[in-house]
Amino acid sequence: MVPAQQDAVPSARADRRKAESRQRLLAAARRLFIEQGYHATRPQDIARAADVGYGTFYLHFADKQECFLAFADAARAELEHFVGARLHGIDGVEPQLRALLEALIDYAQQNPGVLKAAMTDVSVIASSGGAGPSLVERWAEEWAARIRAGARAGAIHADYDAEVAGHAIVGLLRGAANCGRHRRAELIDTVARFLTRALVPEGASDAALHHKFLDGRPEA
Repeated sequence: MVPAQQDAVPSARADRRKAESRQRLLAAARRLFIEQGYHATRPQDIARAADVGYGTFYLHFADKQECFLAFADAARAELEHFVGARLHGIDGVEPQLRALLEALIDYAQQNPGVLKAAMTDVSVIASSGGAGPSLVERWAEEWAARIRAGARAGAIHADYDAEVAGHAIVGLLRGAANCGRHRRAELIDTVARFLTRALVPEGASDAALHHKFLDGRPEA
């Protein structure tokens, strides 16, 4: 084996171990943030639960806040993949809203506590102003972009303030989810019809029936 190849093997092994330790830390952080909440969870608790040294935590994250944001980003990506699979091939505003609600409830039931923990307001936990937008804010921005795109397609009311409407929809979905476990059918039907009537203008039936309101990542 030539020297360059000999050097590459230990380097690849070290990279693999580093990636594995980061995944263990994130898995432990996810469990503790769900069980204990952000404020009650310490970096040393995460390291202990991940079965790595305390110093290893700081090889991957500058502080607990950065670890939390990594957890929230991972939860967001996981949810988007879960929901995206349910929405694939579905056309129309109301059918997509129903599929979205079904997916959100199923995800929450299969992953108890994840969304509540991931939606912790990062502006509250931030020690400075550099935390970036929270998970709720990012979802609201995506809804706003979808509303704008739908308005351009003639499927959604064009006279709404999209940002205000986006935050309102996220708030509605978060609140409705609290009664979703025991009243699933009523929640899905009521919220889907409510949002459809609020979003879709009269006379836009054809556009609304075929518009892919929630399919893919929206353009601003």
